Amino acid sequence: MKPRCDCLNFCGDDVNLDKGLVRPCPTFKAEIAAKALQDAAPELLKALKRIVTVPAVDYGYSDGERLDAIMGIANEAIRKAEGK
Repeated sequence: MKPRCDCLNFCGDDVNLDKGLVRPCPTFKAEIAAKALQDAAPELLKALKRIVTVPAVDYGYSDGERLDAIMGIANEAIRKAEGK
């Protein structure tokens, strides 16, 4: 098993992280997750704005199908934000 990273001055400065020789510590993993969420925020905000401002009929759905349209927009934004 690989040892945990050994950061010296700031979290993530272990040169062996990029080489894959050590496994990231929980703090570094949390920082990576926070950065990913921060990067995804504009895309998620765009989807939320679209959900609340565009009437269901503009998607080609009746009012009864609006939930499906909303779920589709949200799921698309989530997949894009997660890089899938």
